[in-house]
Amino acid sequence: MDIQKHYKSLFEKYGDSHKSSQWADRESQEKRFQYLLEIADIKQLEGKKLLDFGCGTGHLATYLTEQNIDVQYIGIDIVPELLECAKVKHPESRFYSVDEIPDEKYDYIIISGVFNNKMEDNVTFFQDTIKNLVERCEKGIAFNMLSHYVDYYEDNLFYFKPEEVFCFLKENISPYIVIRNEYQLKPNTIPFEFTTYIYMK
Repeated sequence: MDIQKHYKSLFEKYGDSHKSSQWADRESQEKRFQYLLEIADIKQLEGKKLLDFGCGTGHLATYLTEQNIDVQYIGIDIVPELLECAKVKHPESRFYSVDEIPDEKYDYIIISGVFNNKMEDNVTFFQDTIKNLVERCEKGIAFNMLSHYVDYYEDNLFYFKPEEVFCFLKENISPYIVIRNEYQLKPNTIPFEFTTYIYMK
């Protein structure tokens, strides 16, 4: 799958919507934000530099504003059209294409939905992305993934085994790992994704 073309086509079809980020509804999108941001207490997030890797049109920036969480927000994405939309919505924040990431450190890095689409080598993409981002992170990285342990699979999506993610992170990235697989995004369903926190020493 050509990820850049895929999300550009979603944006052209749905505009500035949760659907352009490939989420079923805004409620579940924002629940994901909630769980990702629980990597730290709100007081710990206040005033910190937060990188949104795969920011789309800046929905996380909007959510942070609505929740009165004051951070230094920086968004990164691969689709120019999404970035232009985000810049108009949030002129107070900074947005860059993925090949223009500023050479600076971030307190927290949030990654939502970036690892979901099936590509040539999902595992290597995930591992390389985390290895690169951990070098830029001071406090913690939070990301979500679809779980291998579900009752159905979609052909265009990729499902990770949480235990394999844990082993890779524990052995190569940090000894301080938390994996959450207890939350429900939709009523009466088993958890079909999980959220991981990596804490820096």
